[in-house]
Amino acid sequence: MSLRIISGRAKSGKSQFIQREIAKACKHDPLGAPIFVIVPDQMSYTTEYDLMHMHEIPGLIRAQVLTFKRLAWYILQETGGIARREVNGVGYKMLIRQLLDTNKEQFSLFRQAAGKRGFTAEIEALLKEFGRYNVTSELLDDVLTKFQSLDAPKTLLNKTADLKVVVEAVEERLGTTYVDSEGYYPLLTENLAQSTQMKEAAVYIDGFTAFTAREFALVKELLRVAANVTIVLPYESIEEAHNDQALFHEAASTALRLHEAAQELRLHVEQEVVCYANDSVKADALVHVERHFETQPARPFVQSGDALTIIEASNRRAEVSAVAREIRKLATEQGLRYKEMAVITRQSDVYDPLFATIFKQHDIPYFGNTKKPMLHHPLIEFVRSTLEAVMTGWKYEPMFRSIKTDLFFPLASERTVWRERADRMENYVISHGIYGGRWKDDARWYYKKYRGLEFNRMTQTDEERAIQQEIDALRQLVVPPLEAFQEQLTQAKNARDMATAIYTLVEQCGVYEKVMYMKEREFSDVQLYEAAEHDQAWSGFLQVLDQFVHMFGDEALLLDDMIDILDEGFESLEFSRIPPTLDQVMIVTADLARLAHMKAVFVIGMNDGVYPKRIDYEGLLSDRERDYFTEAGFELAPTSKNRLLQEPYILYTALTSASQRLFVTYPLADEESKALLPSMYTKRLKELVPNANVLRMYVDPAEDLQSEPDVLHYVQHPRTAMPFIVSQLRQLEEGEPLPAVWRAVQHYYEQHVTWSNMFEQMIQPLRKQNKGEPLTEAVTEELYGEKLTSSVSRIERFFSCPFSHFTTYGLKLEERAEYRLENFAMGDLFHAAMKWITEETERLGVQWNRLSKEQCRLLTKQAIEEIVPVFSHQILLSSARYRYIQKKLMHIVERTMLALTHHAQKSHFQTLAFEQGFGFGEAMPPLKIALENDHTLYLQGRIDRIDRATIDDKTYLRVVDYKSSARDLNLSEVYHGLSLQLMTYLDVAMENAHTLLNDEDDVEPAGVLYVHMHNPMLTLQTEIDEYALEAARLEEYRMRGLITTNEQMIYLMDDTLEEQPAKSSIIPVTLKKDGSIYTERSKVIETEDMRYVQQYVRKKHKEAGDGILAGDTSIEPYRLKDKTACTYCQYKAICQFDPSDGQQQYRRLKPMKQEQFVETIRKEVDGE
Repeated sequence: MSLRIISGRAKSGKSQFIQREIAKACKHDPLGAPIFVIVPDQMSYTTEYDLMHMHEIPGLIRAQVLTFKRLAWYILQETGGIARREVNGVGYKMLIRQLLDTNKEQFSLFRQAAGKRGFTAEIEALLKEFGRYNVTSELLDDVLTKFQSLDAPKTLLNKTADLKVVVEAVEERLGTTYVDSEGYYPLLTENLAQSTQMKEAAVYIDGFTAFTAREFALVKELLRVAANVTIVLPYESIEEAHNDQALFHEAASTALRLHEAAQELRLHVEQEVVCYANDSVKADALVHVERHFETQPARPFVQSGDALTIIEASNRRAEVSAVAREIRKLATEQGLRYKEMAVITRQSDVYDPLFATIFKQHDIPYFGNTKKPMLHHPLIEFVRSTLEAVMTGWKYEPMFRSIKTDLFFPLASERTVWRERADRMENYVISHGIYGGRWKDDARWYYKKYRGLEFNRMTQTDEERAIQQEIDALRQLVVPPLEAFQEQLTQAKNARDMATAIYTLVEQCGVYEKVMYMKEREFSDVQLYEAAEHDQAWSGFLQVLDQFVHMFGDEALLLDDMIDILDEGFESLEFSRIPPTLDQVMIVTADLARLAHMKAVFVIGMNDGVYPKRIDYEGLLSDRERDYFTEAGFELAPTSKNRLLQEPYILYTALTSASQRLFVTYPLADEESKALLPSMYTKRLKELVPNANVLRMYVDPAEDLQSEPDVLHYVQHPRTAMPFIVSQLRQLEEGEPLPAVWRAVQHYYEQHVTWSNMFEQMIQPLRKQNKGEPLTEAVTEELYGEKLTSSVSRIERFFSCPFSHFTTYGLKLEERAEYRLENFAMGDLFHAAMKWITEETERLGVQWNRLSKEQCRLLTKQAIEEIVPVFSHQILLSSARYRYIQKKLMHIVERTMLALTHHAQKSHFQTLAFEQGFGFGEAMPPLKIALENDHTLYLQGRIDRIDRATIDDKTYLRVVDYKSSARDLNLSEVYHGLSLQLMTYLDVAMENAHTLLNDEDDVEPAGVLYVHMHNPMLTLQTEIDEYALEAARLEEYRMRGLITTNEQMIYLMDDTLEEQPAKSSIIPVTLKKDGSIYTERSKVIETEDMRYVQQYVRKKHKEAGDGILAGDTSIEPYRLKDKTACTYCQYKAICQFDPSDGQQQYRRLKPMKQEQFVETIRKEVDGE
């Protein structure tokens, strides 16, 4: 029994020394005494590979490469003690979650945090640390006693007491039946002396700088039992143990502890072997960096520094792109194998997605040791979302997360077809508010598109009937198994029954067969990684259920507790990847980097806060609290301060991994363009190697090419060189010459079969501008039909932006309908209510001017109660919130009725027609507009209200439109075709006067008016009486619009003006004291000019009709003052209109005053 230490700096040949010794022993006596080589997990493969291939051992019979855990399995199989069932990380985490919930009331400090996401992981990490340092519940009793004597803070006492509760509960639950991952160490330590193999064995330990308490206890036992123990440690002098600032302080401290342990055990300590050779490093500059990394002041290397390259990039994407190009360059120009190159990072979360895209673009094979979580695998998501669906009452989100896993679909079915059905079903569920029992209610699944109350009585179309059948086919695949699953879960008496219910659901849906089918499909597409993931996901799922049953089998659990526990298990699952090929770039994290035989290494992300690492969170135990443990005589993991002291060594290990080329890179900004500073070690490297290559890389191809004269650096792969040639061609378009190199690259793309199509697509935007192309006559006819039938709002949409009209009425694109009350739906409700009330008053023979307040209230109530059951899928009956909104809407209709009653009392205009339709199949024909090429535009619509009054046997007509938002008639918008509705409706009314008035010919326009339906909120400075309050409310219902200047007609609209000239509370007119119209404060127009407006509006309709039939789809949104067509446009993502682009600008419209408006339209109508 003896101890031997092999020491030396990095790359001094320590590992090669013991490997040569082991190889010599195996060759001399292949069946001799056992040799155990103990290494960390990340070194096991490379150590085994090196022994077999580099030292030419044909087979490892005598020597075995093991981790501490695998050594425990190996020895315990010989000695016994392996009979305990293992609780792996998944089961352990689920156990902790359940114990936190169960013992919540016993906690002093953890009570609030116990149920929060992430807290389980915090407790798990601390419990594992306690396990590594032999902290038991009994020990925590002693800790509490010591803390009290040290007068520790109350928070620390409470925290320690809470931790004792958890540790005690875990110990009680594991007992002698189970063992966790840390429990193998004491088991092995207890049984090691019984191993006959170990008594004869030579033990080599490599790859460690320090040991945890349990590891060190095991090492001591190995020293006591094994024939001899050799330990490799990276340090220069054992005196460094006394200097915590020393580079090799941790390893030297470990060596000192080993010497003390050997002395305690009275073992023979062999002479230390110190390695100095550095044969594996060929580059002198890198040898200098290794030898003088910690030397102060820096000793510069005056010779060539080509072995070291420092890359400064504008952001991380530019950084990884530069790394990928350098890897390709090393492989193609210098003959390095991919397996001889490695990338070291410390921020896997931000760099891994970039490796996945950029390395793939460069066709660089790579393997990373960061593990991908299984949470988003279809199987795991299926189980989690179905459980959530049951718990939340079949809500939309979890239901469709489960449906979109494809695992409800029939096996080997056409996924595209079923996914389209799922999309249709999703749209239906969202628009109809389906949840809970509504999934099972057949009456709720009658598919008919809601087009408004006006079309409520239309029958289901053939297309709607077909969609309903498709949706129902999918519903029948989802609802029965989920309903049975819910029933089985409800009846479950314990955790075992719950797990059985989950497996039954999975079995009933044929999930295993479907997952295996996915695997076969991935194999056929040569997606080997993805194919392997399906097997692992199925195994992981079974593992979670197995651990769940082992830990909680006969225990009664609440459904939400069960879901929380299983969630912890599923969140612990990760995919493990086996390298698909030996020749690939290794990507490792700096803290775990154990690289051998690497010729080129890239240390990326060399930023401040990364090297050295900024420790923002100290963990569940703060550094001060850990100091209390140390003062009390109990060992725990190092504090953040001690971890910070290890930072130089971590970087030293990374920088000394390469033998020929070392690349150090850092970005200057993150993804949000926030500045990042380079690490202080970057400056250190420049001081050590002043002649190092320093490159600057940018994310923009044009800037990249300006920053480096060697453009061939960017032509490493056809796929990644493409943005750079496009950048050059863009400059060519701007008049810059195209260099010869890029002319050759362009020629390559144009001639190469593989790349020519992609190249053509990439340069297409250079040749095209973002302008809609006109449709052909055939396409126009197919989209719009042979007969152009239109509403006024459609014409307004065309003038707003022709492309918006094309997407709405040509492509018929729509936003997804949601189960919510939209503004247009409220307008639909208001119109329906007013129509019902009007028809009811006619049926009762009651005039509006005679309606009382009580009658208005009663009529409103009856109207809303009649409409709500058929309104927007009964949305106003769906919840307490919407029932409250229903009351608010009822108040709006009631207040508007009271205002209109007041209008009727003061006006001599009578309602002639309400909700009067014009168009095909209506009482009034469509308005015909003759177009070019013998085409005709047929305008149709519905006029809210047409009023009439008579003066001297002459009939005056006005049109009134109800709006749910405030609206006025803007003549500038009329001129530019943006507001044509009211004037068109007046034109239609005048055109059909003979029908409306029984052949009365003498008809004049009176005006067009808007009524704002609302319940006004008044801002009052002083208290007023009820009469003044009502008057103020009525003032808010003053109609807006445009009326003619006939004074008698104005008096008929508001008879109070005749008695007392003033500002009307009903119409947009103010009279002077002499009775004349106050033009500046009124919205009036001469009757003749009103007729000109009508003719001009027809002219605008013709202009729009001709434009539509000409196939105009131009992207030309208007801008009128601060209003633009894009403000509320749904299609901005489609047209990609960008006003910041000089070639894309708004169609600027000029505002007009009324005098200019009238003068202009007169000229245009008269053809001047």
